[in-house]
Amino acid sequence: MVGILGSWFIKLLAFTIRIYDYPKGFNEKVQTTHAIYTFWHCLILIPAYVGRNKNIQVLISQHSDGEYIAQVIKRLGFGVIRGSTTRGGARAIRTMVDKVREGYSVAITPDGPRGPRFVVQPGCVYLSQKTGLQVIPTSIGLSHYWKLPSWDGFRIPKPFSRALIMYGDPIPIPPNLTEDEIEHYRLLIEKIMNEMTERVDNLVREKELAKSLHSDK
Repeated sequence: MVGILGSWFIKLLAFTIRIYDYPKGFNEKVQTTHAIYTFWHCLILIPAYVGRNKNIQVLISQHSDGEYIAQVIKRLGFGVIRGSTTRGGARAIRTMVDKVREGYSVAITPDGPRGPRFVVQPGCVYLSQKTGLQVIPTSIGLSHYWKLPSWDGFRIPKPFSRALIMYGDPIPIPPNLTEDEIEHYRLLIEKIMNEMTERVDNLVREKELAKSLHSDK
């Protein structure tokens, strides 16, 4: 029941929201641009709608609340892999490697499932090493939203607001890295994602958003 109601809630809510993407048109390229997409845990609602039915596997934690999320996104057309950096991590990575070899992309919330908020865990770096897929950092700006009192400050966009999903440049990760090099790439992804989040939050609040994005190119 949670899965059915949750998926319909996302579809109905997103229908009222004007969704932009940057670079323009990239939302339609997601299905054919195979990569590891990373976005913050508190911003999953818009990606869940935009990425539906696009051949994407999503890593969901084995915590109890992860089951609710899994049921929702399954009904939005995503594949689900259960595990995280703390529980079931090795098995989850093996499964994701198999799915990538079958032609799927992967989506990860690198600060999940329990935080710290806006801090990248090294799982996306390990996965990129194992699969050869590049990491595409992604962030979402919401012009108006409700903020829940959860560890991540989960954001629910308000009806008839604007959302901007921004895709960063792909980051290639070499297959053989030392621990220091893994930390370098972890920090790099974290820095880029936080910079993108600040930028996209400012952009989405501009009244003439479409003109701003056009001039920004």
